[in-house]
Amino acid sequence: MKGERTAPDPAARRRPWLPVALLVGVTMLAYLPSLANGFIWDDTISLTQNPYIRSANGLGQFWFSTRTTDYWPVTATTLWAEWRLWGLNPLGYHATNLALHVGEVLLLWAILRRLRVPGAELAALLFAVHPVNVETVAWITQRKNLMAMLFYLLSILGFLRAEEGSRTAYGLSLAAFVLALLSKGSVAILPVVLTGIVLCRRPLGVREVLRLLPFYVVAGILTLVDIWFQGHLLAAGAVLRHAGGLERLLGAAAAVWFYLGKALLPIRLVLPYASWRIDPGNLLWWLPLAAALALTAFLVGKRRSGPLAGGALLAWVYFGVALFPVMGFTDVYFMKYSLVADHYQHLALIGVTALAGAGWAQWRRSAPGLMPVAAAAGVVAILAGLTWRQCRNYRDPETFFSATVRVNPGSALAQGELGMLLAGQRRNGEAKAHLEEALRLDPDYAEAHTNLGALLIGEGRYAEGEAQYREALRLKPDLFVVHLNLGSLLLRQGRLEEARRELAEVVRLKPSFAEAHAMLGETLARLQRPAEAVGEYEEALRLKPDDPAVRAQLERARAAAAPSADSFRP
Repeated sequence: MKGERTAPDPAARRRPWLPVALLVGVTMLAYLPSLANGFIWDDTISLTQNPYIRSANGLGQFWFSTRTTDYWPVTATTLWAEWRLWGLNPLGYHATNLALHVGEVLLLWAILRRLRVPGAELAALLFAVHPVNVETVAWITQRKNLMAMLFYLLSILGFLRAEEGSRTAYGLSLAAFVLALLSKGSVAILPVVLTGIVLCRRPLGVREVLRLLPFYVVAGILTLVDIWFQGHLLAAGAVLRHAGGLERLLGAAAAVWFYLGKALLPIRLVLPYASWRIDPGNLLWWLPLAAALALTAFLVGKRRSGPLAGGALLAWVYFGVALFPVMGFTDVYFMKYSLVADHYQHLALIGVTALAGAGWAQWRRSAPGLMPVAAAAGVVAILAGLTWRQCRNYRDPETFFSATVRVNPGSALAQGELGMLLAGQRRNGEAKAHLEEALRLDPDYAEAHTNLGALLIGEGRYAEGEAQYREALRLKPDLFVVHLNLGSLLLRQGRLEEARRELAEVVRLKPSFAEAHAMLGETLARLQRPAEAVGEYEEALRLKPDDPAVRAQLERARAAAAPSADSFRP
């Protein structure tokens, strides 16, 4: 695959803009539906309800604090800046994601050409329109994937130019790598990739080691930072994946074949996929590992039988290296829902498309004519059509989770999220069915208990709703919204002391919640504790000064707390 020299295309010499126009045009056409999409799922956490995105000093929090769950400040900076341009208009964010994807496609094409990979144009085009990339491009939250890939490719291109003697290019390559790691940590595999590029050209001497060493140092430092930030979640119990070394190894091997299968046959793509129950005692779980070792041995044995055989080994090794950070040897937050995800193979897909482009180029040389061109055009058209259709699944939250439930009805997360959305639309029968299914799949799904409880209370089934709330709090005691809902229910039922305890827990967990202070003040007033009620009402008004109802309640509480005239009579 690498190192073959092909005769220059005369048409390409006359029209050097043609491949660029083709790559840009086809990519934008395939992803055009994404521009009409809105916000989905984690977009609320990463963007629309992220207080640091809205805050004027948010950049300082992203770059110089430990309050965020990941240290990816470059990605956060782009969203912070765009919030001031687009606000709650999703079009701007989707357009930026698409522009970044176009940029990485062009960079990939330039790198493959510089590496003299045959069929570079087709390889870049296949990467551009491949449906597994929809999750990265059409989901705003995956901006981190796009930013990291962009700087990753810029770093490789700079490194290749630096091999021609440019110190400036070397410095820019290293700087781009730093920015890539500050966008998302999975690009830490870049030093290994650069080492592989050097080894394919010449033996690794002292000069090459010294040029590669800073990349390894940077990767090591920022990977440790990333692990430390993820450790906050692990320490808090946010990622509940208990797996031993053998289980992780077998899961990693299965993940490689899963991703290769989706790369070769990109159908039934969803987010999230079903969770895996890896059983080392089941021989079927050993088959992926045995197959991976067998294929590696076969490719090593065949590597000298021709350029394409050598290219196949390089592509296979690159595919495995690029997937290594997301194989499950270490936990990341998303693995709470599924061990695999389409956006995890964004980097690795390059190996598959590069090999496909090289294989097609060899076919075209051995069988000149229209057949290879027609076949390539057909495959690109099919992939682009699948991408177009997949983009529409990201239109809005209901469409997104409905598509997931159709393909993966065993996803408790999708069932629960869809139930919550339908409840918000007052489609209570459908909502209840999805929430009950979510709890059948995962009885410990606290949020599903919460939403089902709200539905039951709305139907007047207070005891059943209260039971659901209490189960949610048993599973997750820090769900302040559940404490608030339960406190409100108890207050309406006149169970004042129980209501006070729940509402006091709300203000402890979220002291900036004005409504909770006001409700606690009302409870204390009804418990004939007006002096304490005054304090809660005052805090509610400090947080939300323009609430006339709370101001009126404060005046009544002050009057009740004031000593009566009779108390001064002799």
